[in-house]
Amino acid sequence: MFSPSPTKSGQDLVKNAVQAREQRKLSRKREHSAIILQSSVRGFLTRCELGKRWRDELDHMIGFDSELEEKNETSHKEMFLVLKKFLFVFNLKKDEQRFVTLCNYLVHNIEASGNIKMCYVGLSVHKLLVVPWIQQVKKLLWTCCLYLDQCQQQIHQNNSKNSILIYLKLLETFSDITRWKSLLTKGTSLINVVNQLCGKFLLDLNERGCLCVLSSVVNVSCKMALHEVMTSTAFNVAIRIMESCCFSEKEVVTFAFNFLSIPALVMHFNLLHPQCLSQVLDHGLLGRCILLFHVEGACEKHGLIPSHYSPDGVISVLCIFSNLVQLFVIEPNTLVQLRIQCVSLLNQLMKYLYENTTKQKSNLTTWHPVLGYFSNHDARNSHSMQEMKKQLELMWDPVLVRTFFYDVLTLPSLHAETKIHSFPNPNPYNLHVTVTDKLSSYLKSIASSRPKHTLLPTGGRKLEYAEVKNTCCTCLLYKKSLLVFTKQLHLEMLTGLTFMEEVLCRLWRFICELGPTGGLQLFLSALSYHPDQAEPYFAVFTLFCDMTSHILSILDDVEFYEQQVLFHLEELVTISSFLCQFVFKVIWGNLLKDSSSSVYPVYESAHTLLMVLYDRDARRSFTPPGHWLYKEVKSSVIRAEVEKSQMRGKLIMDKIPFILPHKDRVLLFRSLVAADKLKLGITEDNGSMVHIRVHRSRLVEDGFEKLGAMQGNKLKGIIRVKFINDLGLDEAGIDQDGVFKEFLEEIIQKVFNPDMNLFKVTAGGDMKLYPSPLSYLQDHHLHLFTFVGKMLGKAIYEGIVLDIPFANFFLRSILSKQQTALYSPIDELPALDPEFYKNLTWIKRYEGDISELDLRFMHEEDIMGKIQSHELIPGGAGIPVTNENRIMYIHTLAHYRLHTQILHQTKAFVAGFRSVIPTNWISMFSSPELQRLISGDNVDMDLTDLKKHVVYYGGFHSSHRVVRWLWDILEQDYSPSQRSAFLKFVTSCSRPPLLGFANLQPQFSIRCVEVPDDEDTGDTVATVLRGFLRLPSRSRRSSSHNHRLPTASTCFNLLKLPNYPSKVVLKDKLKQAIANNTGFELS
Repeated sequence: MFSPSPTKSGQDLVKNAVQAREQRKLSRKREHSAIILQSSVRGFLTRCELGKRWRDELDHMIGFDSELEEKNETSHKEMFLVLKKFLFVFNLKKDEQRFVTLCNYLVHNIEASGNIKMCYVGLSVHKLLVVPWIQQVKKLLWTCCLYLDQCQQQIHQNNSKNSILIYLKLLETFSDITRWKSLLTKGTSLINVVNQLCGKFLLDLNERGCLCVLSSVVNVSCKMALHEVMTSTAFNVAIRIMESCCFSEKEVVTFAFNFLSIPALVMHFNLLHPQCLSQVLDHGLLGRCILLFHVEGACEKHGLIPSHYSPDGVISVLCIFSNLVQLFVIEPNTLVQLRIQCVSLLNQLMKYLYENTTKQKSNLTTWHPVLGYFSNHDARNSHSMQEMKKQLELMWDPVLVRTFFYDVLTLPSLHAETKIHSFPNPNPYNLHVTVTDKLSSYLKSIASSRPKHTLLPTGGRKLEYAEVKNTCCTCLLYKKSLLVFTKQLHLEMLTGLTFMEEVLCRLWRFICELGPTGGLQLFLSALSYHPDQAEPYFAVFTLFCDMTSHILSILDDVEFYEQQVLFHLEELVTISSFLCQFVFKVIWGNLLKDSSSSVYPVYESAHTLLMVLYDRDARRSFTPPGHWLYKEVKSSVIRAEVEKSQMRGKLIMDKIPFILPHKDRVLLFRSLVAADKLKLGITEDNGSMVHIRVHRSRLVEDGFEKLGAMQGNKLKGIIRVKFINDLGLDEAGIDQDGVFKEFLEEIIQKVFNPDMNLFKVTAGGDMKLYPSPLSYLQDHHLHLFTFVGKMLGKAIYEGIVLDIPFANFFLRSILSKQQTALYSPIDELPALDPEFYKNLTWIKRYEGDISELDLRFMHEEDIMGKIQSHELIPGGAGIPVTNENRIMYIHTLAHYRLHTQILHQTKAFVAGFRSVIPTNWISMFSSPELQRLISGDNVDMDLTDLKKHVVYYGGFHSSHRVVRWLWDILEQDYSPSQRSAFLKFVTSCSRPPLLGFANLQPQFSIRCVEVPDDEDTGDTVATVLRGFLRLPSRSRRSSSHNHRLPTASTCFNLLKLPNYPSKVVLKDKLKQAIANNTGFELS
């Protein structure tokens, strides 16, 4: 009746048991977790309660959130215990303001309390608590450092500034026992013990890196011009820390790396914190730095110079360099005692700057006021960088320069000075200036330092001498500085060095005595040295070149030629000869692979000085004939290199073309023209010639209309001209280059006539042409200048000589040589306006205060009765002329008169000229040589050459009696000026062609004529036979042939001579024809 119950298997029992066990285990875990959680919560609440209670105790003691006067007196034991508990629960973020109040409380307690038992520092003499008290103080002080490091991020806030001051005050208080009022009355022995405790505090701070924190504070406070107390307090603590370590090597490195790398730190100290600067000097930190770092490689070893490039590293090294420079000037005694070590130290820093800076503008660089274009994004607007510039200006401070160049300035000469020979120097501008005139005030000290006798290379000072090594190191420092710094600082440094009394003159004497045969030969030999070995010698050479180039660009002609300031002319001849040799060897030896070559800066300095001297000599010679020619290599060899388009040949023609004879360069120019014609296919047979018709009464207008818009390459082709007379009819004659030559001559005569107002003549007596500043009164004047430039270029291209004298400064503009950095416009001014030049030189030599003259950087001129003012520089109307900037004023005003005034006209003319004659074709010529290319050679006519290349017509021949009489008259009876007049009579140019009469186009020719030109129908068989056989013609018998004058067709270079019966008649008629200028008949 009852059913049986189901039986549980063993597996179910085991499963149930496991589940029960797991549940019990989980239950126990929950209970344990609950206990831990409850314990943690109770512990947290307890700690919070305890922390609150301990913080309340501290708040009660220090008066947190209450006035200081309301706080109760607390014994030092109680202070220690309260602080111990507080520091146990201290939180850096949560307790910041509380810690500030605590620091303020402790400072007030230590400085104000006289009771040792009520003063916190009284624990320093407590036997039981002194040890834990020391640890507590160390923790307090390091916490101050942590907050100092943190507060710099918000230093612009007033709260942060006040907090930083309090932290620094506490650090200063525990580093100076003179502030421990309660212990000052105790015995000396106790004070010594307490001093040791302060030392322990400072040592602990030093080990933790407190100096780095303090340097950051000083850096920020200087950069932001914050409270003076902040800077001085932070630096005082830093000095005490270093002093506690006895200024060991580690601390000196830290000082140099962390403090001297602060931009313009020494300048801030000198102006605002003299007591800080005194501490640096009193503790001998400058001398310690010099002795530690001057050894080669020491700066890199100690980390003063970064091992790898970084923009911040470069700025850091630059700051150290500038701060050291100012310290050297402030502490001259240390500078004098350790001058060699000072130069060595600065050289290491400058070497790093030289190797790790760039002056190339790119997307990754910005303008740095000291380094130029440099990859440092925040340097451009940094105020401290401007202050650093002022520090670097001390590089040419008299104290520094005299000390660094001590050997050069004080060493006696090894040899007697060579007697100088007289050197004639006529004054070409008749300025009535004598050698006894006053020198410019800024040149007096330099002129007085120049030796009375010339100095030439003699040698004798061995390279192993200490003074040689020291001078080389000094020159290396300044040379690299010139390469690293911006152009402005570069020029200021050169000015400072150059006008430092005897430096340049003594440096030249040093070079003359350097090595066995003189420094010039040593510099040539150094080209084959290893770069590291040659670098010191090249430094002397390049610094000398840079300084000399700079001063020569400032000297006017009176100072250069008559007064011979700094150098005798014979010395300059020697220097220029060597420079020519040096630059040639650098180029010819293929030593200029690229601008990164170690020789490139040396070459650049040498070439700059060479070109300054050459430009002076080209304008007004001071060298003997043939001085610039390089005779060690045949000119044919150099020309072969140029024609093969070898790199060194190109460089020679680009950099020093004057080493080749002028004739060779003209031949090279003509070969360039011939190659260009061949390339363009310009021949009379190709049918590409251009035919134009122009009215003789409208030459300029029609020529401008037909040729003005023509492109350069088309203008280079053959152009045939047909003249139209006043009746509108075509003139007879076939143009075989002669009519085009006439067309050019006629146009040139008209456009260069000052009455047309396109060009003016100089007032210097030479009557040279230059663009008129008032040419804008002429319609389309710039287009006309372009057209005239094309016509002049076409004349040169075709080898047609034109008797057009251009002003030298305008020729320089055509050659683009007025844009060089050392170009001095004042030298060209006498040729333009001697009176104006006198006025400027008077200002230059004025002995009083130039500001009394009330001059401004402006120029006023009368234009058609109206006074117009022009600013010489932006804002010039508000810039007064002073003794300091008058040289700039003079050169700027001269540049305005010579170039700025006619800038647009010159640009238009040059653009037209270069469309026919590329710049590189004429860059091989100086401005006087370009004038010779335009107008022919300025020498007497070579009759032998003319006889060889003359062409005879009408029965004349070389043995004809009239021809022989003509040659005799020209050779024996005529002076050179009369021969020039004869040449002008026939060819319209008084100068012979540069390459001789073989290159005169058209050829020089002489024709026998029987009738006047209006009856002349050309040569016939009868006229030729009569002329050849010397038979008289009917017209001659029937007319008074003795009255017939010689005539000339200048367009064909053709002389027309009647068959005169005697030499006397020929001489008389030829004289009359030349005097009456009857040679300009048209054919």
